[in-house]
Amino acid sequence: MRGIFVTGINRTAILELPEPEPGPYEALVEVLACGICNSTDWKIIEGEFVSGTFPILLGHEAVGRVISVGREVRSFQVGDLVLRSALRDEHVPFPGGRSCWGGFVEKAIVTDVWAEQGAGYNAFPHPQQIVPEGVAPAHAPVMIPLKEAIYCLRSTDVQPGRSLAIVGTGPVAQALTFVANLSDVHPLVVFGRRAEWAERFARLGADGYVAGSDWPPEAREILERGGFDRAIEAVGSRVALDRCLEVISQDGRVNVYGVAPESEPYLPDQMSDPRVFRPGVAEAEAHDTLVRWIAEGRVDLSDWISHQMPWTDYRRGFDMVHDKTANRVILTFG
Repeated sequence: MRGIFVTGINRTAILELPEPEPGPYEALVEVLACGICNSTDWKIIEGEFVSGTFPILLGHEAVGRVISVGREVRSFQVGDLVLRSALRDEHVPFPGGRSCWGGFVEKAIVTDVWAEQGAGYNAFPHPQQIVPEGVAPAHAPVMIPLKEAIYCLRSTDVQPGRSLAIVGTGPVAQALTFVANLSDVHPLVVFGRRAEWAERFARLGADGYVAGSDWPPEAREILERGGFDRAIEAVGSRVALDRCLEVISQDGRVNVYGVAPESEPYLPDQMSDPRVFRPGVAEAEAHDTLVRWIAEGRVDLSDWISHQMPWTDYRRGFDMVHDKTANRVILTFG
């Protein structure tokens, strides 16, 4: 079988590797689609995230169909569509080879951690969750960033009537704005650099959009009252975190959701500010919420896909993400 590897800084290739052999608590899946992460996938390619030896098997927004199960598997069955199929370092057969996280590959593994730990399915959150019937395989990878956005909002402790600032305009900031609006979190203001994003964020439910120093009345009023209650840094940059600290109130909280490049990490004085926290991501806890919203028609996954293409055309997809000519690219297998 084949997978998409980073073979060196800014170098990628499709390489052959052995098909994984699932253990007793594992299921083998045929990967059907995997999304390109606009942030971390490119940072890995550029050597700016989890840097280390090569080659690196990419992909963490995968979905696959179960084709066989180990003898102890109870939570998955053949035919299930499952999120976050992956491979581990041990599956990469090259000296120094690693998996980060191995979703861009023709076949991968999901683990029945529930059976392994003697618990029932959904007894505790785990990201390799079953996709509900009716969701197209090519659309399913988008569930992962949307669940991450839902969890991010929860961990930021936002609620209706508590003001929220989102700093950034990329797919993460867009998903956060959409989810915040669905959750009735207002007032909600987005901070970006270019005025042309204002219309997009208005459609997603933002009450105001700040481009540079052009402050709308909604944002000025909040600052005059002492600043925002909550802020989310959705870029991965020192400048974005500075903007969060500029607009947050003295007793507010700033969730650092972005991933800064290793060559320019957040500054110690930024991260030591008592208002700043980084809770991590546990999107599995948001699975049931997103599934319900999809069933209710409140979320259309296709709205979050700008381009879909065969996985062998991955270079074009990565270039489009890097050049910001695509918002969300899904690579399809088979």
